[in-house]
Amino acid sequence: MSHISDTLHDPKPPRHGEPPLVVAPESRLFATRAARFRELEERLPDMAAFLAFNAHLARAQHRVLKERDVEPFDAQSFDMALAHDFPPLTPTSLLASVTWQADLKALLEALDRTLADKSEAFAAQRELLSALGGFEPATLDKIAQSVLSQPSVPAEYRGVAPLIGAALQIAWTRLSQSLKPLPHRPQGAAQGLCPCCGSPPVASTVQLGRHRSRVRYLVCGLCSTQWYLERARCSHCFDTEKLDYIGVEGPDGKRALPVRAESCGGCRASVKLMDREWEADTDPFADDIATLGLDMLLEEQGYARAGFNPLLAFGSDEG
Repeated sequence: MSHISDTLHDPKPPRHGEPPLVVAPESRLFATRAARFRELEERLPDMAAFLAFNAHLARAQHRVLKERDVEPFDAQSFDMALAHDFPPLTPTSLLASVTWQADLKALLEALDRTLADKSEAFAAQRELLSALGGFEPATLDKIAQSVLSQPSVPAEYRGVAPLIGAALQIAWTRLSQSLKPLPHRPQGAAQGLCPCCGSPPVASTVQLGRHRSRVRYLVCGLCSTQWYLERARCSHCFDTEKLDYIGVEGPDGKRALPVRAESCGGCRASVKLMDREWEADTDPFADDIATLGLDMLLEEQGYARAGFNPLLAFGSDEG
């Protein structure tokens, strides 16, 4: 374990050649995520089966996002929200009207076809696919609401919740990709929430590239929109004075993955930070799942996980 304290705050991006403050999700983000899961599967043999399933899941998400024809969503309400700097894609407002359950059906079919010739390795997962296919729409809505309000997923739904979370990601990624113009960077108390859908981030990434080098972006856990937030600032309470950067080191004294937890001594919240200068191919969702051991360490130290990843199901065994 290592602790690193950053004492200097990065300035805002300069006006000349300023990096974008809000970035829409890329068209191939799920395919790129699948490739990262495959890479991590090779590097982390103890988690290989879990990571391999997530690679298949991300590949199926890519296929559904690319191939399923969806009628354009009525954008009139989007325009009003954008005009008042409100997130236009708030799940609580759209869950009943977005066709995410059709995305779920297509996702289950694509994933079942992929796993058909790997039935022995993924027998338990295929049972979940079969069971989920028989759920009533009202039950699916109930689970979706639980996923979106993590960490309150009831125990009886925890096995299927990541599949529903994956379908919600498809639907909301499609919506965020269609937004034109993009919302402004959130301000004030909302600056730690996605400008498109108002969801919390899964993690933050320090970017590479000509226009975004060394700039930190939060990445939405639901729609994958990225938005700029100054570094060395808690993304939960925005404090700059009590941050600690915690990572897990191997026997050789090195971190296996380019992931640290930005942990705040003020609010006791922790969100993972991934630096693409260490590894350009890091993915916030894949690397979050691959570093669940870090979450356990943080919990032992009294930090609460603030990252929102619909591909993981958390919650108490009550309710």
